[in-house]
Amino acid sequence: MPTQGGQGGQGAPNAQAQELLDAHNHYRAEVGVPPLQWSDRLAANAQQWANHLAATGTFEHSGAGENLAQGSAGRFSVTQLVDMWGAEKQSFKYGTFPDVSTTENWSDVGHYTQMVWRKTTEVGCSLARGNGNDILVCHYNPAGNVIGQGVF
Repeated sequence: MPTQGGQGGQGAPNAQAQELLDAHNHYRAEVGVPPLQWSDRLAANAQQWANHLAATGTFEHSGAGENLAQGSAGRFSVTQLVDMWGAEKQSFKYGTFPDVSTTENWSDVGHYTQMVWRKTTEVGCSLARGNGNDILVCHYNPAGNVIGQGVF
């Protein structure tokens, strides 16, 4: 289930890509940071990693600037998967990364902070299905969650 928009470059996102972009930008608007733009390049990279995770049955990050979500195949919309990250805002506290969580554990809010990171300008996401799960991978540029920086 690739989620890629346009024909290379920065083409107009397809319907699913637009839904993912809108879900991200909803959370960004709540805190007053500029909206993200869709990146076909990031979506293609995310697709490669999503395919790898689906094929191997693993669930691990490929590197910086990435959010992962997983749910039972066909049970969650892409917006619901993004909303799992958005729900982390309940534990978010304004501060300098990594001191951004009321739980004192930044990983409890790390997906949310990446979505709303002010310096991030692009996102590209893709889905893959494997082992009874849908796996959503979103890549961000520039990557957020940088130690010593503020989220917004």
